[in-house]
Amino acid sequence: MDALLRLGTELFYLINTGLTSHSLDIFMPYVTQKFNFFGVSALVAAALMLIAGGKEERWAIVILILAVFSADFLAAGFKHLVGRIRPCHALEGARVLVGCGGSFSFPSGHATNITAAMVFLTARYRRYAAIFLPVAFIISYSRVYVGVHYPLDVAGGALLGAAVAMAFYEAEKFAVRKRALERIRRYYGDRRGPF
Repeated sequence: MDALLRLGTELFYLINTGLTSHSLDIFMPYVTQKFNFFGVSALVAAALMLIAGGKEERWAIVILILAVFSADFLAAGFKHLVGRIRPCHALEGARVLVGCGGSFSFPSGHATNITAAMVFLTARYRRYAAIFLPVAFIISYSRVYVGVHYPLDVAGGALLGAAVAMAFYEAEKFAVRKRALERIRRYYGDRRGPF
């Protein structure tokens, strides 16, 4: 475990102090702000689902919101269980480009939330995966770049967010299949047959 933590610290320094540029110093603090990425992501997702049309799509907006809130709740719980101090408070020489924050570090709430949203959307609209997944990566990466999370925090958050998203996606699929079977049974007079 110590070796993994040391590797995480080295990766943090590489991203936070080594792989930097003036342009990224402007861009990363902007995208890492919750309203900037969640506001745009929510609008894009809602527009996509409404354009796709149908009651199922509108219901998916509700499921997406529930998935993100659930992921956020779990991330907050894990933060208090693990109690890891943020690198901006713990490491000498960390470049901090935004407020450090007072909560704990593992897992990254931003990474958890955005990954939950983008993985859920990717599962529903696979042809847009090349848009959704890079958004999750950039925002997650920005948390290390601006100095407020270790790479392991971001990876843990991304895994948690993806797991929650897939759980909600599978639950939605199950509910849709169940409703479809009920309609078929009603149509055929509750005859069992192959269903």
